[in-house]
Amino acid sequence: MKSLTTRLAAIAIATLAFVSPALAHEFKVGDIEIGHPYARAMLPGAKVGGGYLKLTNEGSADDRLVSATSDRAGSIQLHEMKIDNGVMIMRELQGGIAVPKGETVELKPGGYHVMFMNVKQPFKEGETVKATLTFEKAGSVEVEFSVGSPAGGEPEMKHDDHAKHGDHAAMQMEPQSADPQEAIPAKMKAIFETADKPLTVGPVVVEGEWAIAGWTQEGRGGRALLKKKGDGWTIYLCSGDGLKQASALKSMGLSEDEAGTLSTKLADAETHVDPETLALFASFEGTVMVEGAEDHSDHNAHDAHKDHGK
Repeated sequence: MKSLTTRLAAIAIATLAFVSPALAHEFKVGDIEIGHPYARAMLPGAKVGGGYLKLTNEGSADDRLVSATSDRAGSIQLHEMKIDNGVMIMRELQGGIAVPKGETVELKPGGYHVMFMNVKQPFKEGETVKATLTFEKAGSVEVEFSVGSPAGGEPEMKHDDHAKHGDHAAMQMEPQSADPQEAIPAKMKAIFETADKPLTVGPVVVEGEWAIAGWTQEGRGGRALLKKKGDGWTIYLCSGDGLKQASALKSMGLSEDEAGTLSTKLADAETHVDPETLALFASFEGTVMVEGAEDHSDHNAHDAHKDHGK
């Protein structure tokens, strides 16, 4: 099994995950058609957000997306995620993203994407984020990224990787302790830990069907929000300091009472955590949705958060 830091960013690093825009929309410049730009609402305090869209070159010559700008971000980078020797690597594409003639290139979680850096005001559900895309030949065009629910799912997302579904089914069959203080660390370790990459989980705080667990592995860390389903726990999302805030937890679907109580319990529990570990918890940039759809949270956990720290 790969480590947690090689599994959680395919849904989207730092803030990345699947969400659909409220309304389908398209833009065009020259021979380039830009389809359905979308982003996901960000947790309060988050500084990094992901943007996704489709680029179709209807012309007779190759083109290239070379840059992007937005008043909502200090800068925008064009990124690529790919697997290299079993490890997910994210890198900035200094030369931009090629859009060959007659082809469609999709910017999506786990592949090419637009990375909004140093976001001034976190994206909120229901709003649109304006950005200017510049192409090598087609020129520049202003587009709008529709911002959906922070816990939403991209409807075209398909879970048809049968081999991974086999892993998912196997993990679902593993019995879990009735005690969440045992079940949650065991669940996370079963998915992410290897002999050479131990995973440390804790503290774990629980309120009703929700829980938050801090984790560290190989000099990195973060916090996981988990949800109880049936007799077991599933990983809902991973984030950093955003999970300390009741308002952020409420935006993820918790009731006001659950969010407030869980936030208070976490604050109390982390008073006993050393500053170095707290800094690792805070180092997780943005938010990565793991539970993209019902009954697929562990499947997504395999593919998510591969390099949030890079």
